[in-house]
Amino acid sequence: MSVLAPLLSTPLLKIPILLGRASLIKAACSPPPTAPAKSEEAKRFGGKDPIMLIGGPRLSIVMRVVSWTTSICEAAVIAATQFPSELSDRVLSTLIFGPSSGAYKLGITPQWLLGVSLIYVGGLTRLICHNTLGRYFTWNLAVRDDHKLITSGPYRIVRHPSYTGMILIGAGNLVCTFADGSWWKESGLLDTPLGKFLRPAWIVYWIVIPLLIVIRAPKEDAVLSKEFGDEWKAWAKRTPYRLIPFIY
Repeated sequence: MSVLAPLLSTPLLKIPILLGRASLIKAACSPPPTAPAKSEEAKRFGGKDPIMLIGGPRLSIVMRVVSWTTSICEAAVIAATQFPSELSDRVLSTLIFGPSSGAYKLGITPQWLLGVSLIYVGGLTRLICHNTLGRYFTWNLAVRDDHKLITSGPYRIVRHPSYTGMILIGAGNLVCTFADGSWWKESGLLDTPLGKFLRPAWIVYWIVIPLLIVIRAPKEDAVLSKEFGDEWKAWAKRTPYRLIPFIY
């Protein structure tokens, strides 16, 4: 750790991590370009999907915009502190809402590193799942007419690894938001009227969506069990956990 300390204390290192985080969230939390046909949607699932009812895809656009905006703001503040100029002064006066010393507190702290690590692991997990599922990847509750049961890759570890990835992304976002060294916290944003609106909205989003995902998983299992019969039962026996190995 002593070897890594000088590297982690370099504020500029945080910029590519921030931009990589935003890019990964965009890729991992975007719906597929082609939705399933209406005839393939929730008819087998016994009702409407709560995630779709609350506008999941539209809410995800807002989430991705917030993620990119806050990442760019934090990167701009870090760059401004490292390269003083008249432009840097304007950046700091615009993006720091409390004491100016807050700008110099942005960095890679242990709490923030934990949060961003969860996001990277969760995001990469979802991308692997998307690639493994191929055309069967969909945000809608749907069983395609030619559906095949996918049991390879991450689906050998848990039955709903894409949902596991989303839960990790949610937990990581909450940790990053309130961690020491984050722009959300150190800039004074959370004490502004905008911040007082964003804080509860951000918390609710990253709690409600993972919660609905946990509720959704058993419904998918029930439909897939009925659809694939013995094939699903054999898979469930080999892969007994839905989301977290040895726990659930």
